[in-house]
Amino acid sequence: MPTNPFNPNEFFHNLLRQFYVYSHEITEKSIRGNAAGYDVLKELEKMEWSHIIDQVSACVNERRYLIVIDGISTIVEWDWIKTYFPDKKNGSRIIVSTQHVEIATLCTEQPYQVTELKQLSSEHAIYLFHKAKAMPASDLTGPSSNPNVSTTNGKNSAISNGEMQKEEQIPKDIGGNNVCTSSSGKKFEHSQTIALVDDEPIGRKTDKSKVIDLISQTNGEEGCKVISVWGMGGLGKTTLARSVYRSQQLGGWKRAWVTALHPFNREVILRSIALQLQKDIQDDPAVASGTRHERKAMTTILPQELTQELTRLLEMQKCLIVVDDLSSIQEWDSIKENFEEARCILVTTREKNVADYCSREEKNIYGLKGLKEDAALNLFKQKVFKENTENDDLCHDVDMMEQARLILKKCDGLPLAICTIGGFLATKPKMATEWRKMNDCISAALEIDPGLKTIKTVLMRSYDGLPYHLKSSFLYMSLFPEGHKIRRKLMVMRWIAEGYSRDVRGMIAEEVGDSYFHELFNRGMTLPAEGVVSYGGKIDYCQLHDMIREICISKAREENLVFTLEQGCSLRSTQGAIRHLTISSNWERDRDVFQKILDLSHVRSLTVFGEWRSFFISSKMRFLRVLDLEDTSELRNHHLNQIGELLHLKYLSIRRCFYISQLPNCLGNLRHLQTLDATCTDISKLPSTVTKVLKLQRLHVSYSSDQDQEYQHSKHDHPLVISKSYGDDLLPCPREGGVILPRGTVKLKALHTLDDVKIAGGEANSTPKELKQLIQLRRLGVVGVDETNRAEFWSAIAGFNHLICLSVNRNIPGSRLDASFDGSFSPPKSLESLKLKGGLVRVTEWIQHLQNLTKLLLSDSKVNQDAIQAIGKLPNLAIIRMGKSAFLGKELQFKRLSFPNLILLELHGLGTVTSVKFEDGTMLKLELLQATGWRELQEFSGLPFLTKLKEVWLGDKFREEIVENVQSQLADQGNQVSLKLMNTQL
Repeated sequence: MPTNPFNPNEFFHNLLRQFYVYSHEITEKSIRGNAAGYDVLKELEKMEWSHIIDQVSACVNERRYLIVIDGISTIVEWDWIKTYFPDKKNGSRIIVSTQHVEIATLCTEQPYQVTELKQLSSEHAIYLFHKAKAMPASDLTGPSSNPNVSTTNGKNSAISNGEMQKEEQIPKDIGGNNVCTSSSGKKFEHSQTIALVDDEPIGRKTDKSKVIDLISQTNGEEGCKVISVWGMGGLGKTTLARSVYRSQQLGGWKRAWVTALHPFNREVILRSIALQLQKDIQDDPAVASGTRHERKAMTTILPQELTQELTRLLEMQKCLIVVDDLSSIQEWDSIKENFEEARCILVTTREKNVADYCSREEKNIYGLKGLKEDAALNLFKQKVFKENTENDDLCHDVDMMEQARLILKKCDGLPLAICTIGGFLATKPKMATEWRKMNDCISAALEIDPGLKTIKTVLMRSYDGLPYHLKSSFLYMSLFPEGHKIRRKLMVMRWIAEGYSRDVRGMIAEEVGDSYFHELFNRGMTLPAEGVVSYGGKIDYCQLHDMIREICISKAREENLVFTLEQGCSLRSTQGAIRHLTISSNWERDRDVFQKILDLSHVRSLTVFGEWRSFFISSKMRFLRVLDLEDTSELRNHHLNQIGELLHLKYLSIRRCFYISQLPNCLGNLRHLQTLDATCTDISKLPSTVTKVLKLQRLHVSYSSDQDQEYQHSKHDHPLVISKSYGDDLLPCPREGGVILPRGTVKLKALHTLDDVKIAGGEANSTPKELKQLIQLRRLGVVGVDETNRAEFWSAIAGFNHLICLSVNRNIPGSRLDASFDGSFSPPKSLESLKLKGGLVRVTEWIQHLQNLTKLLLSDSKVNQDAIQAIGKLPNLAIIRMGKSAFLGKELQFKRLSFPNLILLELHGLGTVTSVKFEDGTMLKLELLQATGWRELQEFSGLPFLTKLKEVWLGDKFREEIVENVQSQLADQGNQVSLKLMNTQL
């Protein structure tokens, strides 16, 4: 009998009609040879509603019956229906067909077990939930139902047959997985993504233990504790939560599981939780009295009564509620007030902002990561070889192992991808050639093979949930190659040039772009770049998971957004005009293909990886807005002579093109140019025509690479060598000479980023007087401050109320940068980042004015202990880097109550320092401590007082006794702090 949407009158009318038809057919009471149905209709038309009810009651009480109920979608429906079917112990049976595991478990008699009935395809299977022969008493914690009920459930193959082993004993609280595919082919939104073996998700032992510890630490005095597990789609959040939910370590907890189905229905969720808790409590003899009558009324009580009843249930016992797959803050707001009496709530979500909002406290937010290499391989082997993992061919076949590792590299620790591809390969011959085919055409396979479409379906849900502005920004990322580490600042500047990010509601375009970059991360669309550690909540580099990147490329191709010239690319796929063109480093650089086959007339951006060719700039590119040549090799000065023809250009980057020593005069033709990035080139002087580029907003001409980053990294995927960032160039201040700007720079009224300009010396044209007129500057880097101009310089920028980032480099060694500070002026109070290379003698007189400062970098400053004390009082300082000769003295002390919000401390090349001491109560939030580059250190003490410390990085110049002492202190701390030893000689 179909039940959706559920209608009681129709349900009983259909039930009696079928009882009557069956009766007529058996007893041969058909009149005048008519089909039985006609006679039944006549009888039913004569009946009153009350008589129909009586007749149904008589049938189910006096006869044996077999009833099939199809399409139950909520436990409320089942709880209403089952009250009309008493268990007469006469062999009667009810079969419930549902697409929801949660419903299947609650309808079936407890204890139950699961049997696989049929594997329909690599993607679909049908399971039977039925009474188990025996089950330990400890497992009987879930709702029971009528003993004459079995349920069938269609399952998605991402969960696969291995995850529901034949005849596997599964407790009632498997629940919550609602994305099942029935034999009729209906698909829902959510999926399990990892196999279960003995209730231990493969590779998730540590994750499970940590989440259970968070739950176990709940004492009830702090109110309802909300723990959030978040991560991108396919990581196995639901499976981890389910494993935690049914853990024997949580004995004594009453539990309920709900999945946030869409469209979201608050009342259905609350009724489901109340029903599950009622049953759980009813089965507890200690508290069971008086609950049976209330449970019968649960499906019909009014919403206000429902919330009161739920509150009463939550107060009776300590309760754990799992809310799976929550997708928005609004959903949480609509239900959270009903859980105030709950002891603990476990939320799973794809979005970090939802996790932050639900849990509030960082300690209760658990970011789930991909599987590590060994665990990923074990899961893959289990999927491919099933029970024969001990005798798998991988142990003996080098070629197969190589192909397996390439597959796992694509999967990048994503359990959904590993399970699905492994299950697909399980149906294929176990041969290296077969697996090589998978590696060679995985993109196409994700699109067309039914066995692999699950991956795309699950990951596409994350993309579909993006607002329009984020979809465009996300698809734009498809122009970067596989495994590429995407720099936040580059991405934001390009979004601005393309019009994806604009000034809005008091936020400038950079701030809007930053918010897009972080929101994509928070929504699980991007990952932190591998090998790059970010502290302070800001992600400076990200990268795309390979599977997400395939989605990104596929959607960008559908919208004809990005085309990549690469080895093996098909030019037939270029349908219509190309908007964004990327030239890969492995493309053969074919002039004829580029000039004669490609339609370049609508290209808006050109991004080049690898070697430059002169024909890459074409006169056909008259609408080009973005020219990104960062890290392009073999680029020479004369190759830029054509850029003056690109009249619509808004973004030009020649970053790290080391052979470029000058820019052409035709630069002045680029009247729409907003960003010019010539960082790390050999340019020492800009052409006079740059003053004609009146829309120029960002001018980066510093010799150093990426001043705000802890790591050096290029557009290409060069390996990140951690130690390389901590050599003599630790503090990335400008090169000594600086870059000379032409006279008339004051005309550039739109300029708000300028680094690094020379203000001293015979050739320097940019004087402090000219700088004074650029009051709109937000970021400024200068070189050449000395005794002759320092007073004028500090006076010139005193009125820069928008300045948030300042870098100042002395002209000659020994120059004192702040000697002119007499109380009449100091650095602008708006500063958030300050980098000083030069002597400092009056720090205690001016540092207290910088209450907004979050980042401070000092080099050759020779500050004393009093200055350190004064700096330590800054309330918002999160990062401090002390470079070569930054401190003058033998003992560097960090006193009690100093540096209250510091997260990262970096010490490098402090040659005179023999002792570094941390007092109890200092740096209560410090997470990362780095010390490199000097041999004189004899004592490193007080590390156990740094209670939030996560990592310590030590250079290789320290004596072995220092390293052993640090190891000993970290062991005593008992906070699992990792120690990394860096090779600074690389």
